[in-house]
Amino acid sequence: MIRSLATLLVTFAFLAPAAADSAGPLETVLIPPQPHVTAVGTLFLNRCVGGCRVVKSGLNDARTRQSSIPVGPASEYFISEFEWGDTEWASIVTCMKEVYSPYNIQITDTQPVPGVAYNESIIAGSPSEIGRSGIGGIAPITGDCGAYNYTINYTFANNYGPNNRVFQLCAVAAQESGHSFGLDHTYAFADGTSGCRDPMTYRNDCGGQKFFRNDAATCGESSARPCSCGALQNSHLKLLSAIGPGTPITRPPTVTVTAPLPNTQVQPNTSVLATAAAQRGIKTVELWINGYLWKTARGAAFGANGQPESTYGMPIPPEVPDGVLDLVVKAKDDIDVTTIAPTVTVTKGAPCTSADTCAAGQQCDQGRCFWAPPVGELGDECTFPQYCLSEICTGTANKSICTQACIPGVGDSCPTEFSCVASGPNAGVCWPAEAKDDGICSASGSSSSTQLGLICIALVFGLTTTRRRRRR
Repeated sequence: MIRSLATLLVTFAFLAPAAADSAGPLETVLIPPQPHVTAVGTLFLNRCVGGCRVVKSGLNDARTRQSSIPVGPASEYFISEFEWGDTEWASIVTCMKEVYSPYNIQITDTQPVPGVAYNESIIAGSPSEIGRSGIGGIAPITGDCGAYNYTINYTFANNYGPNNRVFQLCAVAAQESGHSFGLDHTYAFADGTSGCRDPMTYRNDCGGQKFFRNDAATCGESSARPCSCGALQNSHLKLLSAIGPGTPITRPPTVTVTAPLPNTQVQPNTSVLATAAAQRGIKTVELWINGYLWKTARGAAFGANGQPESTYGMPIPPEVPDGVLDLVVKAKDDIDVTTIAPTVTVTKGAPCTSADTCAAGQQCDQGRCFWAPPVGELGDECTFPQYCLSEICTGTANKSICTQACIPGVGDSCPTEFSCVASGPNAGVCWPAEAKDDGICSASGSSSSTQLGLICIALVFGLTTTRRRRRR
């Protein structure tokens, strides 16, 4: 994508086909910035019943059929009707509704009435009908990442063969319409995995139904590059910002615990096995023991047909105290839709009879060691991290307090009356700005004072920071 706003440019993205009968690469046309809108209420999926007309223009306005996409000498172009039948069309509409359901937008294949703001996705025809060739889809874009009304984007459905056609057309239509809401092309996620599971990708190393992912990603077509409006892009959060939240209609995760069996004896490192799947894919599987999150497993890799149902093994950590254990497994997708499996109760060692055999800060009740729900606010004194809402308890030789993570040098990284004290490279904790210890050390909001605070805490107190997994 070439980022010039002064002229109208066509950019080619040489997308490797996702299947042998793919219609070819996708393409974008760069247009000057348009008036921004705060919300686009409707996305109209147009199958061009009886054929549909577009007018070659320097403008983009679906209400008057004006489009900057056609090329050639003619002033009007006609696109042939979607040719794959009613059943396949209904499946594409359902897929698009699922993909866009987390956002505040109506997906319809009925022409919106006058006064309703909309964008239009033509899912029909072939590129030659508007003077283009060798592409599977095309959309107008701008370089300022804004959302726009009344643009027309194109998915050339009649050029696609039968292999996975519904998911292919759904993904292409989602990508081309996504450009109208300011989205760039996704290349790779922050954890290094391919952007292939997001419809904004050009990559084909996984398949299945694609969704706008709640994960930071680099942008690019055949290689990574900075995104149009920042180093990274989260397509899910971008759409939430552009058009607001909706109600997801995708199937929630399923999760079943297969081991250990209820009412059995377990040992340290006994694996809790759970089988999980989700329409959007599993992002994480969590193991909670007596109300506390002890283990998290990442979702399985995505393959040719999406992410398969998979079994996740999470060993019971050896530091879990002996006693009765209520094991709860939670499966989450990438937008935090969560399914909780029925509790499996087992016993490790002997049931506790007092808190003496439990971990620091735990209580013992009915043979179970557990922490009470956290109540410690920022700055409250603490003796163990699970007391704090942030689950960070930072201490000196004389006192420990609940604190929170921050980024040194970033303004407003900590609340008023707290300074960000470095605890490592690009990492820190919030510390009271005027905290003193026997008149020896203090930290304030200035950079020099913060460094002094760091030296004092590190040398005199050791900056003992204890952090455990966040309770959710």
